[in-house]
Amino acid sequence: MTLVKVFLNTCKRHAEKPAVIDQNREITYGTLHKEALESAALLLSRDTSSHVGILLPNCIEFVAAFYGILMAGKTPVPLNFLLSPAQLLYVIQNANIDTAFTNNLFKPQLGNLLRHILSAEEKGPCTAAGEEKIRLGEEEELAAILYTSGTSANPKGVMLTHKNFLSNLDGCIQAFKFTEKDILLGVLPLFHTYALTTTMVLPICVGATIVYLPRFSGPKVLELIEKRKITAMFAIPSMYRVLLRTVESIKHELSTLRICTSGGELLPSDVLEAFNRMFPVPLTEGYGLTETTAIVSVNLPERFMPGSIGPPLRNLEVKIVNDDGQRQPLNKEGEIWVRGPNVMKGYYKLPKETSETITSEGWLKTGDYGKLDGEGFLWITGRKKELIIISGENVSPNEIEHVISSHEKVFEVAVVGVSDKIRGEVPKAFIAFREGAACSEEEIKNFCMQRLPHYKVPKYFEFLKELPHGPTGKVLKRALKQ
Repeated sequence: MTLVKVFLNTCKRHAEKPAVIDQNREITYGTLHKEALESAALLLSRDTSSHVGILLPNCIEFVAAFYGILMAGKTPVPLNFLLSPAQLLYVIQNANIDTAFTNNLFKPQLGNLLRHILSAEEKGPCTAAGEEKIRLGEEEELAAILYTSGTSANPKGVMLTHKNFLSNLDGCIQAFKFTEKDILLGVLPLFHTYALTTTMVLPICVGATIVYLPRFSGPKVLELIEKRKITAMFAIPSMYRVLLRTVESIKHELSTLRICTSGGELLPSDVLEAFNRMFPVPLTEGYGLTETTAIVSVNLPERFMPGSIGPPLRNLEVKIVNDDGQRQPLNKEGEIWVRGPNVMKGYYKLPKETSETITSEGWLKTGDYGKLDGEGFLWITGRKKELIIISGENVSPNEIEHVISSHEKVFEVAVVGVSDKIRGEVPKAFIAFREGAACSEEEIKNFCMQRLPHYKVPKYFEFLKELPHGPTGKVLKRALKQ
């Protein structure tokens, strides 16, 4: 099977059923099928490269564009609208994108970077592509390239196949018991694998209904749960924390919920406990990566261990290894490795990084430390990589350090993640200035604001005469965190 075949089957079986509801309109699967065919026809009528960008919020047009691109025999590349202009340019050039679907809100971000900009508001009458022109694809072909910050300054393109998506969804559908009767609320941006997999591809696989919110709002989420009778929601801990504050002051009927899952970053115990007190369904926690097409493990109401990230999905393998790659016994900490049909094909144009991340036996090195207990639950104990996870988004300290160090008065800088009740973690910058130089926090912050997305600008700054160094000359970030 492929994503296109599944999409066409669902649209045929559920032609009259509500498929997607956004802030502007509601469409059936039959209409979604028609709009996807129109998107495919737009591409087939133009001379475009094989990779097509999507720069859109959560909306009907995103879904139609994604499947239209696939049916035109091309690969969708969802674009992160939070990227800085330099990073967006890098992704467009790296992925060889010359065409993108967008709207009037995001169109200015593309400027003159592309040959073809297909704007949702400006789309005129269009004939749908004939069925004979539709590419169904092959299971080992690319279904998407998703760019992730990773551990370097430039985003890395994760190549995911039809088989990657469908195998991960097979495990998720089994675990969550999703059916066509479910109504999922999509609050996370669809350029993120967690959202793309669980709140677009998954519901379409089973013929469920999707309700999209383009921008997260606690009151709006509670309103939609009641109005649309939402049964499932996937979000990050900081969003659930906001919901807890909202539900105290605004009462809504929430009894239709049956699944609320947290991912993207570790779930604080106070959020878990408060949610379980105030909502009619327990909050479960899962774990995954873009490189594993989203979900690796998840707690479920019927199989739950507080503090853990749940048992691995049934159709993949997880093992814990030491620094020599040797499997660790139960309850012994080590790096988490994952193997299964959900593991990415590789990083786009990065064969060296791919071979360093995926072993010859197919094991993906996650870079996360954890352990497996005797009951089969997976636990996260730390991160091998120095990533900062801000509201579910991976942020490389190196990227922020690179920007700050380019300031003429800065001699040395080190950035670490510190705890934050709202966003999980936020960056803190330790800075040593050049001899005789003086600079205010406001000046450095403004410098960062002009060169970084707002969420990557350090929340805290500390100025030191010099940074601590180890015997090899490296900055001792552990000492700074302490």
